[in-house]
Amino acid sequence: MVSYIENYDPANSAALHEAYGYAAGLSACVLVWAILHHLYFYHMQCVGMRLRVAVCHMIYRKSLRLSSSAMGKTTTGQIVNLLSNDVNRFDQGAFEE
Repeated sequence: MVSYIENYDPANSAALHEAYGYAAGLSACVLVWAILHHLYFYHMQCVGMRLRVAVCHMIYRKSLRLSSSAMGKTTTGQIVNLLSNDVNRFDQGAFEE
């Protein structure tokens, strides 16, 4: 592309067609990259949401298995805090890397 622009000759149609070919190839590569990039991030978001649901499920199951003495020491607010704030911190740590 740069060579065609530097050595521009209006009479050379072969160079023009070659430049069009390179431009089309570059455009196709950018389009394929954009599609693959968005698919990758979509699938990573799905994996992240599955992990979040799995962690919430583990915390919920653990809270159901607490003994009576442990349940007396644990408030509902602590469990809700685990489910909301701590899982959000887990999400933020996963997306920063």
